[in-house]
Amino acid sequence: MYKYLLTIVTVLVLSLVSAVPGFAAFDGYAPGHKHFNLQTQTFQIVRQYWLATELLIEYTKNPTDENMARYNNSLEIHAKQSSELAKFLLATLEENLDSLEAISDIYKSLDPAARRALATSLGVVKAAIVQQVTTKISPDQFREYFPGYGYTEPGYKYRKGREIDRENKGSTWQSEEQSIQTNFQAELTISLDLLDILKGMASGGVIKNLKVHEQFEGHMNGQPILLAKVSFQVIKTITTRTNRKFDVNKIWFELLRAKSNGWSTGEWEICGKTYEIINEPTGEEVVTNVKQ
Repeated sequence: MYKYLLTIVTVLVLSLVSAVPGFAAFDGYAPGHKHFNLQTQTFQIVRQYWLATELLIEYTKNPTDENMARYNNSLEIHAKQSSELAKFLLATLEENLDSLEAISDIYKSLDPAARRALATSLGVVKAAIVQQVTTKISPDQFREYFPGYGYTEPGYKYRKGREIDRENKGSTWQSEEQSIQTNFQAELTISLDLLDILKGMASGGVIKNLKVHEQFEGHMNGQPILLAKVSFQVIKTITTRTNRKFDVNKIWFELLRAKSNGWSTGEWEICGKTYEIINEPTGEEVVTNVKQ
């Protein structure tokens, strides 16, 4: 429980930020742009951060084990996403500054509350710069790319409110691979010598719920033969490759703020707005390949 409480306090501290105006405009990278996937990755982290914030608020209102588990799971997802972004930035930094500059453009466009979503990823990059693991940019340049990094204003908590506006930025198709498991009920009359083969298939998981209903003597081509009536479920897995269409939308939300004093929170009030660029499925999809 101490570890959980320490995690909660850490996130509370990280979320104490100032929603001061003045962030730069960013229109977003269009589908097909070389930084489009990086943009998608970055805003997935922002979205996950706001989700974790909501789950923390829910836990403080209703501190159950279930809510704690949901909150900690959201933190783990955010940490994994942040680690992947940091690794990518450090790897590309050795080649050029393009990706870092792209992240900087996104960062500068975010309100200070949303910037906290990128604190973990940027913290890894900053540590590599300070410790001279990479010498591609200096600490002073880092501060220019990410102004206000690490700044917090104590006494407030922030959360994302309702959607207030959206703007379509185009559409994109994404290829996904999916495994589909199907099963159907089979009822057969078999020669008795096949029963051991079916039992082996059942042991190997190829078929399920093998049942022998009756054994009897029959005739085939005038010759007597031992038969059995059996039933079982056949399990089949197929893998599909599907192209799914997504609308790329820039969505604005209310930014809410409340005074915070330890575990207590004051009334939430609108203090500005925050935004995300989200790839939302349209429901349109085309299966391009099927294999067993």
